[in-house]
Amino acid sequence: MRTRWCLVCTAISAATSTLPAQSRFLDVPGARIHYTVNGSGPAVVLIHGWALDRREWTDQIAALSPRYRVIAFDRRGFGKSTGSADPSTEPADIRALLDTLHVRTAILVGHSAGAMVAQRFAAAMPERVEALVLYGGPAPVGFPGVEPRQQANDGGPGGGRGLIARQYGIDSVMRALDSRPQFRPGPNRTAAMAARIDSITKDYPGRDLLDPKPQSGAFPPATLAQVRAWSFPILFVSGEAEAQPWLAMSDSLARWMSNARRILVPGGGHGVHFDEPRRFNTALLEFLDSVTQRATRSPDRPWWRGAPDRTRR
Repeated sequence: MRTRWCLVCTAISAATSTLPAQSRFLDVPGARIHYTVNGSGPAVVLIHGWALDRREWTDQIAALSPRYRVIAFDRRGFGKSTGSADPSTEPADIRALLDTLHVRTAILVGHSAGAMVAQRFAAAMPERVEALVLYGGPAPVGFPGVEPRQQANDGGPGGGRGLIARQYGIDSVMRALDSRPQFRPGPNRTAAMAARIDSITKDYPGRDLLDPKPQSGAFPPATLAQVRAWSFPILFVSGEAEAQPWLAMSDSLARWMSNARRILVPGGGHGVHFDEPRRFNTALLEFLDSVTQRATRSPDRPWWRGAPDRTRR
């Protein structure tokens, strides 16, 4: 079976059974958002990537929910959520979701296009972010050596992927992505995992590429100045075979910012969570625990002490 890849994904474990979370829906301007809530404790919001939906996070929900209140949702235009895909509107969707659940601050975890949405939310509402995990995604606007189009992640509906989809079909877009080194499966990806990814991506209708709608522009991409002003803890996650621009950007930001660190997970690239879910989850939980336990630390012992920057896991 051919596994159709996508730009944005986050981890699923072959050993994890389906979680008994009840589907809920939230009406927001222009869309109806599908979401689930698992567990209790500090809130963690999982933001999936392009061509996927909240099922991408099945393994993370299982790993985090014993200690955290895990909120996963289908971004507008994906999965069971209605409306047109619009990352410039989605921070408002997250805000409405948090308000509905009476959550003041949360840890946001975003991968690829989901990381872009997380950046936009944090730029507009930093007071509502407890911490941020960015796994792939675009560089902030103004980062040296990156074109503005790439910084806004404008490769989709109005860019190259949209043109390919409208001329040759969605499958051609997926094949083009499959050919890039960072999207190739790692050596430990299981057949069960490949089948699960294939099932999710087959449900992707491609409306955002075949019939793109204008974006609202309500929440612009984060700028480099905004990112460097963030004071909450930040974790940059990379697979060792990830595209070089993300590796260079995340390494630079982790060096520039005293509140940020990065980890490099071996065994895969843009979707290393599919290939090495246990390693990915271990690293994610270690970071989340360091954030939620920092209130008990002394003022002269920052949250990153005892959890140093790592280049491999």
